[in-house]
Amino acid sequence: MTSKTVLLLKAADDSSSDPYFEKLHEAGISSTVIPTLEFIFVNDEILKNSLLCPENFSGIIFTSPRTVQAVHRIFDTTGFDISKWQKKMNYAVGEATSKLAASLLQLDLLGEEAGSSEELCKVISSSVDCDKFVEPFLFPCSQKSNDTILKILTESGLQVKKVICYKTESNSHMKENLERLIAEKGIPDIIVFFSPSGVEFSSKIINESLWKTKQPQCIAIGPTTEQAIKKANMNLCKVAKKPNPDSVLEAVKSLL
Repeated sequence: MTSKTVLLLKAADDSSSDPYFEKLHEAGISSTVIPTLEFIFVNDEILKNSLLCPENFSGIIFTSPRTVQAVHRIFDTTGFDISKWQKKMNYAVGEATSKLAASLLQLDLLGEEAGSSEELCKVISSSVDCDKFVEPFLFPCSQKSNDTILKILTESGLQVKKVICYKTESNSHMKENLERLIAEKGIPDIIVFFSPSGVEFSSKIINESLWKTKQPQCIAIGPTTEQAIKKANMNLCKVAKKPNPDSVLEAVKSLL
């Protein structure tokens, strides 16, 4: 096992094991997962009213596992007819979001290969006839959504209904967990960031409180997280090609 240590700063996975941790472990790389975010679901009524009227939409666009969970929460409480949504054109960014939507909602989705919102928009634009899709796509998202999808698709002639379905907040135990990690294992050599919010909430702690004498090498899960790391003046060294465990492993290996 390599002597270098890796810190994964990401939202907590709801499953018993984290796929990124497992992938690194299989490759003989020691890593630690520290949750950076806490999620609060909001606007349930607005989302519910949309989901109960599939005839008013061309499909759903998911950009994170949390948006899938928001829709699934409504399904659990209302039992809306998922079969009508299954006949729509539905999309998701990346492997993790696609798999979760397939598992929880039994949806067939396009876009798994897309590594960013921009790439997903290309998939959507190339797979639909804008003249035929007169109804908007339902776009559940966080309050920190940068409107990339809304802007690009609208410019392409497609309609999008944006519904903010969750908010992100800093994990209340993050600073405590980071301090414990350093005390027990020392400063990590590599940090992998999984979201712009994760960078925002942890960078001040990392830069000002904990690691004044050593700047770890940073990896971004994608282009928006890359920009957040640069903005935080951290040591960006690599961007994963895709938001999946294999690509993160490849990025980590390149820094060992």
